[in-house]
Formats: sequence, C-alpha cells, structure tokens
Amino acid sequence: MELRERLLVDLDADKIMAAANKVVNLGLKDVGYEYINIDDCWSIKEGGCDNTTYQIIPNPTKFPDGISGVVDKIYALGLKVGIYSSAGTKTYGGYPASIGYEDVDAATFAAWGIDYLKYDNCYVPNN
Repeated sequence: MELRERLLVDLDADKIMAAANKVVNLGLKDVGYEYINIDDCWSIKEGGCDNTTYQIIPNPTKFPDGISGVVDKIYALGLKVGIYSSAGTKTYGGYPASIGYEDVDAATFAAWGIDYLKYDNCYVPNN
C-alpha cells in the first residue's frame, strides 16, 4: 500500500519526509503501507534536462540533497519510494517527461534508488 498526499506544485523534500514520518508514526507502515511517492513537479520546469546526459534535473530548491537524498531518508524509515513521470513530451504539470529518453530516465531512477514508477500518458504525440 502507499500514501500519496496531494501536494501539487508545492512539493518538496520536507513535505515528502513529513508524509513518510506520518506513515511510520501513525502505525500505517505496520499495517502494510510501504511506499512514499514523489509526484509531479519534482524537477526543474524550464530547462529541466541536462544537455549532455539528458537526465531530468531535480529542483535544487525543493530537493537540496537531490532525490537520492530524500530516498535515503525514507529508506532509513523502512519504507520504499516511488516517483512520477510521463510517457509524453511533458508531465501533467508541464514539467520534463520521458519521451525518447525512457532508458535514461529508468537508469536515473534506479540510480536514485526508486522502487516504483507512477507513469502517465500526458502530452503523448498522436503519431
């Protein structure tokens, strides 16, 4: 099971950790909740992909220790971590998505320690 709080664009590492701590402190982990999901709006919106590696860049203001930094803290609580992306040109919120770079994103998410991918089909070209 998972806990996903609707944070919209107001998402950041502190709010993600507050949700993770809530799962543990309320005893939800003990009854089967195991995933904390980092939803849309976690990356830099404009120019949010590295020009050399094509990796999506986490927003350093929202995630000063990167995604892997918050993943490590969530793992320390005995929980797993999910992240959001889209198969199109951008995510629902207009952030960089995975089209054409699915292999890069999969490798990046794995390197960060991500266990689960929430994957939408937003802004997928018709052709």
